[in-house]
Amino acid sequence: MIKKLLKVVSILLFLAVCAAGIFFYSIFVSVERLNVDYESFKSAKIPSSMNDVKIAFLSDLEYNHFMNKERLTKMVNAINEAGPDVVIFGGDVFNLPLTYAPNDVTKQEVSQLLKDIHAPLGKFAVLGEQDNVAEDVTKMVKDVLYTADFELLDNKSIKIRNGSKESITLIGLDSYINGLIDMESAFSNVSSDSFNILVAHCPDTAFLENFPDDKIDLMLSGHSHAAQISLPLIGSLSSEEGAQRYNHGKHTIKNMTLHITNGLGTSTMDMRLFSPPQMIVYRLQHEEIQTQPKVETNKNEQKTE
Repeated sequence: MIKKLLKVVSILLFLAVCAAGIFFYSIFVSVERLNVDYESFKSAKIPSSMNDVKIAFLSDLEYNHFMNKERLTKMVNAINEAGPDVVIFGGDVFNLPLTYAPNDVTKQEVSQLLKDIHAPLGKFAVLGEQDNVAEDVTKMVKDVLYTADFELLDNKSIKIRNGSKESITLIGLDSYINGLIDMESAFSNVSSDSFNILVAHCPDTAFLENFPDDKIDLMLSGHSHAAQISLPLIGSLSSEEGAQRYNHGKHTIKNMTLHITNGLGTSTMDMRLFSPPQMIVYRLQHEEIQTQPKVETNKNEQKTE
């Protein structure tokens, strides 16, 4: 009887230690460790001049609550170590900016850190629901991004080139939540013959009625933080408005690839479990169009019966 009791106590103690270790890791380690996930995208629509260009996508900074200068500095260093040619930010600079109003020091701090991110072919951004929560917040975020050398793609597109006239197209939409999406303006100069990347803060943007998925090769989104807590076999423990269909990972929708990042920061609670901070780096690869070889016929060849 005593042996059985000791065995039960030992098992319970082991489980308690494991639980404490996981809890410690999720609060003190996971929230600061940036995962850089490398992907490649092959397409004949990618110009040869854009071959091997690296595009880094990051989102959901959520600064000024749990995310601070020390944590973001480590992440910026990791971003620069990845050596991206293009950097795209998917929205939500500050966490609950009406509750935790950023002061001038904080705004200057985050602007300088974002400015320290290097990208020779350009830095671009869209707004998230936190950025659009009020007019004065939107103006503040736009100023922060402008000071950090990010170009805001607010329902518009831009051509990205790499020392050639050939280009790919980057399209940015306003936020699905608190924003005002204008598909017509955003896609007015977009051709389906071009390699097109869409950036929209909320992944559910892809399921709007007038969504032109036939013109998009790759869509990048954030917003959900991958629920911050995701358990093996169970998955994410919660879902956010704007990320009901998919809240993390890579998905194929018709001919389009949707890729959702876990984001950099945290909100509500400073905790991540199996949903670490994440940056996605895509390497573009030009793919030659495969043509059927011509079969030459000899005119002098005589038929034999």
